[in-house]
Amino acid sequence: MKIRRTLVAAVMLGASAVVPTAGAAVAASAPASVARIAAVDCDWDIEGRDGIRHMHYKAGATFRGGPYSECDGYKQPNQGWAHAICYYYNPARGTKWFWSPDWTSWVYSGNVTFPYGDEPTRRC
Repeated sequence: MKIRRTLVAAVMLGASAVVPTAGAAVAASAPASVARIAAVDCDWDIEGRDGIRHMHYKAGATFRGGPYSECDGYKQPNQGWAHAICYYYNPARGTKWFWSPDWTSWVYSGNVTFPYGDEPTRRC
């Protein structure tokens, strides 16, 4: 299995952040309201199809480029089936994600079920 990763810095601003209007001066330093800066990996490529499992996803499930909600993705308007081969657990966020070779992307565990009882047990 080969994994290609690129780290991307994501800045998450607190609710008090102010967006400047046209013509307003922008400060050179970051505002004090920056809640945190987190490195997220949104460029995963997992090769192979070993250990294919049958995953059912909900309508509205988002398939993403990495196992983080900050990564770009696309919503599936309808429920459907896809394969899953492995999972990634993010201990810092307490989330579990599954890799789908069919969509070449990640889906959050809360948006899927494994009706045949064959949830992947292999880590990505």
